[in-house]
Amino acid sequence: MTAGQVVLGALLILAAFSEYAQGEPLVTAGSASTGVDDGSSSAPDCTVQHPALLKKYKIRPAWHVAGVDYCIGYSASTVLKNPATISMAGVSVNTTTKIITVTGNNVTLDGYDFSLNGGWQVSVQAANTTITNSNFLIGSNNLAPIISTAAASNMTVSYCTIDGAGKDPGWGGLISYRGNGFTVEQSWLKNAGGDMIQQIDGGANSTVVIQQNLIENGGLASGAHGDYTQLAGGPFNVAINYNTTMQNGGTTQGLMTEYVAGGEIGHNTMVGSPSYFVSVDNSSIKTSVTVHDNYYDPQGYGFVYPNSGPDDGNSKSIYVHNVNMKIGGVLQDANAPTTKASRPGR
Repeated sequence: MTAGQVVLGALLILAAFSEYAQGEPLVTAGSASTGVDDGSSSAPDCTVQHPALLKKYKIRPAWHVAGVDYCIGYSASTVLKNPATISMAGVSVNTTTKIITVTGNNVTLDGYDFSLNGGWQVSVQAANTTITNSNFLIGSNNLAPIISTAAASNMTVSYCTIDGAGKDPGWGGLISYRGNGFTVEQSWLKNAGGDMIQQIDGGANSTVVIQQNLIENGGLASGAHGDYTQLAGGPFNVAINYNTTMQNGGTTQGLMTEYVAGGEIGHNTMVGSPSYFVSVDNSSIKTSVTVHDNYYDPQGYGFVYPNSGPDDGNSKSIYVHNVNMKIGGVLQDANAPTTKASRPGR
């Protein structure tokens, strides 16, 4: 560490306490490291969705928060194309049903407006499909935006806006996956009638990465029982990091990880009224699952679904430094390390 870095660190600490004294948000350092960037360095050039979301809290995360400190979705300069014009090997386009089927490996769908013509669906049936810089909206066709068969593997959805418009398409969430391994990142998922992200069977021992997303309002359809994430099948290794979740109305649970083998749920910022923000299935853990450095505003039943939690007697479920932004309380195992203030809000 250079002398300049030492001085900068000292100034940040002093600034933190100065901001706190003036009534501005105080942030606290994380006590566990994910090795995953908070997403701000690769953020698109667009209008930040909720810049004032955390201003009312005395305590907030130290990192750049998705949808609060930087924009999520596709860049405002992106000129979206009509999906009907797609013409590439391994992709078929049905302009009558508005369904695009990917059967070739290593296909990238980049920069399409899938909200056109009553809404399109992308069905992935191959390996290494990437859907990026695109816009989805469930419209009059009532199609689930992104689905897959068991033949899919290593799918990536990035820099997309996916709007469920509060509709129930009858099957599936905004993303419904049956394959082996997927990533959802830097995307704005909102207004789901039911679930946001689903793994439906399959995927044993695969990795699910959900990071740097803005996940806003699930379970909006009448009679819905939504989840931000619903992972069935597996068991999975999970990396659910640096997401922002928000809920206003509807009926939903949060980041649910049924059938989890190992991984982490860390550095997420969670506000609103889901019943529980997270869950961990202790019975399926093979290695360990660490729930750490999450910041939340409790408005539902609790932070974690009661089948797991701090000091639950299972050495494979680990809880460290989960912070109640309203009162500053920390939810963690009794043997977890302590932390202290570091730098001011952004």
